[in-house]
Amino acid sequence: MGFKIEEIKKPVVDEIIKLLYWRVASGTHSTSFVERVVKRLRKVNNTERNIILSLRLPQLICEKIQLNYDNAKNKWAKFIPEFRILCLSEVCDNLLMWSLCSDSHKGAVIELQCINELDSAWLVAQPVTYQDSPPILATKQEWIKHITEQNPLNVHQWEFYEPCTITKTKDWEYQKEWRIISFSRPGESGHYSDYGFSPREVRSVYLGCEISDEDANDIISLLQYDLDHMRIYRGKKIELERKLSFDRII
Repeated sequence: MGFKIEEIKKPVVDEIIKLLYWRVASGTHSTSFVERVVKRLRKVNNTERNIILSLRLPQLICEKIQLNYDNAKNKWAKFIPEFRILCLSEVCDNLLMWSLCSDSHKGAVIELQCINELDSAWLVAQPVTYQDSPPILATKQEWIKHITEQNPLNVHQWEFYEPCTITKTKDWEYQKEWRIISFSRPGESGHYSDYGFSPREVRSVYLGCEISDEDANDIISLLQYDLDHMRIYRGKKIELERKLSFDRII
């Protein structure tokens, strides 16, 4: 939620008190928790009402808030195995990324491009947000309206949790990452999916500075088929400046 349950307990009680003094508990359903509470409060005398508001209702509110939180958490847990996330980056020359993601510079980076006449998946990529606090899925006021059943949140739809899929801490900001989010297709198992794309969407390949000649030659050979429009670069370390540079070889 981005805040503690205790922080909205009193505001929820206050919201129910507002509903109590409206002629109709606007936006609530006749069988809802809030409607039942309001109807109960309207039937009792002031003394009993004060006892309910000060003692019993706060406990019920805590239980309801916790239930809403647990439901959202469980729904998120069910979504996770179905997510398919393609991670992309704006940069091809970050030393740390080459060390971590390319077997210590022994791999390669593929540069992709969008082709106007193609329905390219790259067009739906979203930039990752880097922040030190968890993403806020809804404000406190939105949660209050949700818990009091006046304006329910779409906690059963994956779009509600989308900020969680495109948010990382600032420690990862150097990656300048973009992501494409999708779901497993009907009948698929496992935790990844294979999707095809046009060879024309591959613009360049950057070979790591520690790649073996055998691997480099194999990659170059593969790129002769429908990929002769591509540019191929080979990396080298500039030790004094602690950075990479790439020379075009094809």
